Amino acid sequence: MGLKLACKDLGKQCPFVARGETMEEVTAKAGKHAKEVHGYTDAQLNDPEMQTKIKAVVREE
Repeated sequence: MGLKLACKDLGKQCPFVARGETMEEVTAKAGKHAKEVHGYTDAQLNDPEMQTKIKAVVREE
């Protein structure tokens, strides 16, 4: 069973969904997308509060 993280679960009007087998794989894919499409910086994505929000919306599928 894999994991997924959807942009819409973080309040974005975006159809992107990151999928992977591990939390690290999913968050890496989502982080790359967040930087390229939504303009986030590494500092913003690595902020502990942001990390907590991101991990809270990762779901098993």
